[in-house]
Amino acid sequence: LEKGYNYFVQAMIALANKDKKTAINSNYKMKKLLDNDQGLSLLLNSEIYKIEKKFDQLQLVHQEMIKNKHTETLGYKGLMEQNLHNEDYHHAFIYGEKLFSLNPQIEKLYETLVQIISKTKNWNQLIDISDKAYSKRIIKENIANENKSIAYYEIAKIKMHSDIKDSLKFIQKAMNLKKNFPPYIKLYLETLLLNDNIIQIKKIIKKFWLEKPSSSLRNIVTTILKANNLDNINFIQ
Repeated sequence: LEKGYNYFVQAMIALANKDKKTAINSNYKMKKLLDNDQGLSLLLNSEIYKIEKKFDQLQLVHQEMIKNKHTETLGYKGLMEQNLHNEDYHHAFIYGEKLFSLNPQIEKLYETLVQIISKTKNWNQLIDISDKAYSKRIIKENIANENKSIAYYEIAKIKMHSDIKDSLKFIQKAMNLKKNFPPYIKLYLETLLLNDNIIQIKKIIKKFWLEKPSSSLRNIVTTILKANNLDNINFIQ
């Protein structure tokens, strides 16, 4: 048993030194002595295939890893990273989400999942994963609120021309999480304008301006007023 583990250590050192021949030889000797410990063998094989850039074999090893409770997190992480590299973001998220359920504390896993979601644009997943990350104290409340507000904003944009009621609901959720943020206010006003309720629009514009006036908000408001022929000089003043 001790000899087997020594060969494992030799193989790992050889890998670090990019000595493939010694790594493969030590791996072979280790497997003869530690026949029942498939986890170590899978780990070594995965590292060897990475160096050799044999990605098809590496994927098969990762798939074997997820069947072993000692190596399943490494398997899911490897499959997530491979799919990310191949720009298959759908499968990358599937494996990443499974990895998150097994061990959400893995360094930068939440950030990686957010990166994947930004590619797939599945904003409901961003809300769900942010809630889970916050509940497990992986991220702080302000980060959770920031990312969820982005998700609500993006959903509101998608629904803007198909379901105004839903769009307004989601943009209001975004604004509740990130108050007085001009891009959110802009989308909210633009969505309201689709209903052509000018009196309500003017009241809401005044409300936002009195709450927190700023140059960026001024630019948004004046642009919307002019684009919709609401540029009454007294009102703008």
